[in-house]
Amino acid sequence: MNARLNFSFEIMARAGLFARAIVYALIASLLVAAIIAPGTRDEGYSPGDTFRQIEQHVPGLLLLAMIAAGLFLYALWRGIQAVFDTSDKGDEFMGWFARLGMMSSGLSYLTVGFAALLVVLDRDDQSGGGTTETLASYTLSQMFGKYLLMLGGVIVLAIGVAQVWRAVTHAWKHDLKLPSDSNIACALISSAIAGRGLLIMLVGVFLVWAGWVGDADEARGIAGLLGWLRDQPFGLILYALSAASIASYGFYSLVEARYMKISL
Repeated sequence: MNARLNFSFEIMARAGLFARAIVYALIASLLVAAIIAPGTRDEGYSPGDTFRQIEQHVPGLLLLAMIAAGLFLYALWRGIQAVFDTSDKGDEFMGWFARLGMMSSGLSYLTVGFAALLVVLDRDDQSGGGTTETLASYTLSQMFGKYLLMLGGVIVLAIGVAQVWRAVTHAWKHDLKLPSDSNIACALISSAIAGRGLLIMLVGVFLVWAGWVGDADEARGIAGLLGWLRDQPFGLILYALSAASIASYGFYSLVEARYMKISL
């Protein structure tokens, strides 16, 4: 029975990681397309934008359904990791912080999975701001909303810092059983994790600022952040580096799907 549970848990994790890799690869491809042909779209792509692009092709709905299923499995796996501490992070502060990161990761990809499912069901609402702006607006409408949004921004900022720390210290390798001749791949992955961490940190900064000024329009998710970067000095370079980081993180997800040490 334990062997069956371990096998099911492993399949769940690897399928979810593979689905995550596909999402990052698709978003990166659209970012590259925006660099090559900037007249098409230059404010950044969200997963929802990507899913709507996929929907336009004949096998798109089937692919979206598979991506949604994979992301739901990924979210479930991260939730189990966080609750039952299957990665042995421990009950100290850093252990709980790591498990909080797992839970937040699972919830974020659960949201992405629902975004894919809504496109499949033709229930996708393209009006209004992005998810981050919507959540910021809801938070600001609550009692002590400004402080709650600033607190959320600080937590997101801390998660970004933790990602950069994982990249610099190569802590991400601890959960993988990598081949010995993987130095180039490891350097690429460390750069990807650090780049993604910097993007997450900037999202946290914008959330803190949105809470400080009490304006949800100042909050930015990754898609809005990419558009903001594009408008800065050397914006095209920053945008291209962000696209490379996202594509490389998709590669990291593939490496995780293949070499992750997974057990209950």
